[in-house]
Amino acid sequence: MMNRMMAECRAAGFSAADIGSRFKIPAGVVSRWERGELRPPAWIESKVRDFLADERRKNHLKACRGQSGANVRQGWKR
Repeated sequence: MMNRMMAECRAAGFSAADIGSRFKIPAGVVSRWERGELRPPAWIESKVRDFLADERRKNHLKACRGQSGANVRQGWKR
């Protein structure tokens, strides 16, 4: 059974290789997490969930800006 954290990564479009390279974790270890053979330490689960939340925020902002690529929404200043 796949670890919940890895299932969230897959749902967000990130592979085990993506997560391994992003957090400098050997591919074999991440694969074992994915297969449910090992459980990731709590600190890495927290880091990965924070990373996924940041990615969701980035994607949401891109969607709000639309196709125009504008950096500033109307009425909002940096």
